[in-house]
Amino acid sequence: MVQNLPEPLTEREIEILERIAQGLPNQQIGDELFISLGTVKWYNNQIYTKLGVHNRTSAVAKARTLKLIPPEA
Repeated sequence: MVQNLPEPLTEREIEILERIAQGLPNQQIGDELFISLGTVKWYNNQIYTKLGVHNRTSAVAKARTLKLIPPEA
């Protein structure tokens, strides 16, 4: 997958973004990936910065537009 971003998302960031798109809360994302809540929040900030957005909804919408995650089913 080619990412048209100044700084591409890492595999882990995409994993987290996919879970955000599923509507999972940060704590559940952390539980599933065996990382702390603080780490999930850190990744969220990295994702928002790289995508140039400020919240989960915008991150998911932009990621779908860029085809980083599958379209809504």
